[in-house]
Amino acid sequence: MKKSQNQMRYGIWIDKKHATIIKVSPDGNKEYIKVKSHAPFQERFKGETTSKTGLFGATISREKHLQGRENNSIQHYIKEVVSNLDHANAILILGSGDTRFELQNAIHKSKTMNGVWVENKPSPKISIRAMETEMEKHFNLHLQ
Repeated sequence: MKKSQNQMRYGIWIDKKHATIIKVSPDGNKEYIKVKSHAPFQERFKGETTSKTGLFGATISREKHLQGRENNSIQHYIKEVVSNLDHANAILILGSGDTRFELQNAIHKSKTMNGVWVENKPSPKISIRAMETEMEKHFNLHLQ
């Protein structure tokens, strides 16, 4: 009987600044991967005012340009995290904020992740050991 390669279980804690990935193989070996985001820190603006006008009266604002750059860098960061998930069977996403939902959507859109079980749970910032225990509880409860 041929053994399927899709046996890896992943636990991911993610926010806009960094992601911690725990990869657990079927024999119980654990591998830790850290991915750092290159997104700029969010700037606070006084208000969207501009004195510049572009072609046909469209306004050009610095704030819209910076927001677009931040969105693009976050999408690049999400793709980098997804590229670290190979031969996945089940994925547990932990974290706070919208980045975990963006990661979940990217996993569902990925053709290589078709049929992978994904669970998304809110969580404050936790240590790697706490993340391991959360994964063990979660995967033993749902996948055994």
